[in-house]
Amino acid sequence: MLSDFQKQKITKMFCFFDADGNKVIEPEDMDIIAEEFRKSFGWQVGSEDDKKFKGALKKYWRRLTLGNEEAQDEPITLEVFLKAYERNLQNQQTYEEYVKPFLDHIYPAIDTNKDDMLQPSEFNHLYIGFRNSLQEAQAAFQKLDLNGDGVLSREEVYQHFYDFHFSQDANAPGNFFFGSL
Repeated sequence: MLSDFQKQKITKMFCFFDADGNKVIEPEDMDIIAEEFRKSFGWQVGSEDDKKFKGALKKYWRRLTLGNEEAQDEPITLEVFLKAYERNLQNQQTYEEYVKPFLDHIYPAIDTNKDDMLQPSEFNHLYIGFRNSLQEAQAAFQKLDLNGDGVLSREEVYQHFYDFHFSQDANAPGNFFFGSL
C-alpha cells in the first residue's frame, strides 16, 4: 500500500508523464516527452541518444501497462497509474523488475559525455526536460550532490531515484529528483 507521501510523489510523476495535460497518459505523451528531452539535450533527430531515450520511454510504457488489464491499450488515469506503482513498489524485487529499469534505460542517454557521472549541465538538461526551470535544477543539484564534489555519480543518482520512490522523509534529497513536490 502506498503511503500518502508516496502517492504525492507518484502523482508528481504522473503529471510529468501526462505531457499534454489531458489527465491521462497515452503513448502520444511519450512522443511529446521524447521531443522535449531531445530539445533540452540538443540531440539530433534520430541520433543514438534520441533513439535510446525514445526506446526507454517505450519500455517504460510497456512495463507500466504490464499485467494491468485496465491499461493494456487504454489511456492511463491517475488512479490506474497509482495502482501500477502500488504493484511495482511492493518490495525491492518488484522495484528492481519494474521501476529501476526506467533509469537503467535513460541513464546512458542523459550521461552525454559518457563519464558515468552527471555533470551539472547534464543534470540541468534532465531537470528542464522534466519541465522545471534552470534555477530549480541548480537548487536540486545542490541538494542531491551530498558529497559536494560537483557531480552526481551513477550510485548517487540511483540512490536518489530509489529514495524518491521509498523514502518517507520529506527532507530526503531524492524527493527532489523530479522537481519540488
